[in-house]
Amino acid sequence: MKHLLSLVAFEISALLTLALVIYWIEQYAGGMKWEYKNRSKFNYHPLLMIIAFVIVMGHAVITFRILPLAHRTKKYIHGTLNLVAAIVATVGLVAVIQFHNEFNIPNFYSLHSWLGLVTLSMLYLQVLAGFGIFQDLFEGAGREVRAAYKPWHVVAGICMVTFAACTMTTGVQEKYGFTNPEKFSAHAYAFNFLGLSIFLWVATVIWILIAVEKREPEGYEAITGQAVTRYGDETN
Repeated sequence: MKHLLSLVAFEISALLTLALVIYWIEQYAGGMKWEYKNRSKFNYHPLLMIIAFVIVMGHAVITFRILPLAHRTKKYIHGTLNLVAAIVATVGLVAVIQFHNEFNIPNFYSLHSWLGLVTLSMLYLQVLAGFGIFQDLFEGAGREVRAAYKPWHVVAGICMVTFAACTMTTGVQEKYGFTNPEKFSAHAYAFNFLGLSIFLWVATVIWILIAVEKREPEGYEAITGQAVTRYGDETN
């Protein structure tokens, strides 16, 4: 029941964030058009970043806690989702860089952009290291290397979720400042509720990672205090 409730909480927070950014784009930001010198090109940036980090990477991070599948199956779901997140985030980065260049706006000058570069770099490194060390499609890192790197991979994942939330909320605040909506208006509240939904999302993800035990498939058994399963060694 705890796993189900945690998953429901995650889906509500993630989908709420996605719905709010789509609402803001369509209601107040002029929709989306990937055209030269069209200001609505910018709107692909927040949408794609939220899809990449909140929806796709969010599901990747909670895979091992929530899904009642074999460890190896969860590993490949986790890796594939992170790869997809990296690709979608890259397209989102291209959108904002093109927008800035077309309107002679400097790139990478704000705290939001710096946090974004750190977060994206962590995602790329996580994907590369994860596939390089934990994959078993061909001969890769040995058991000792995997066991030594795994705690760092887990901690980096938690940091990445936190950094992503900081990046997105600073982006919301930055865009609020540029747009300068009337105070206490529906437009201003759209920004505020979007920021709050991001905080709800990151709180839910961290709760799952810290307080929800790993879900195991049928046939899992504990022997002499160590987890042993016919589905494969969990250090893989």
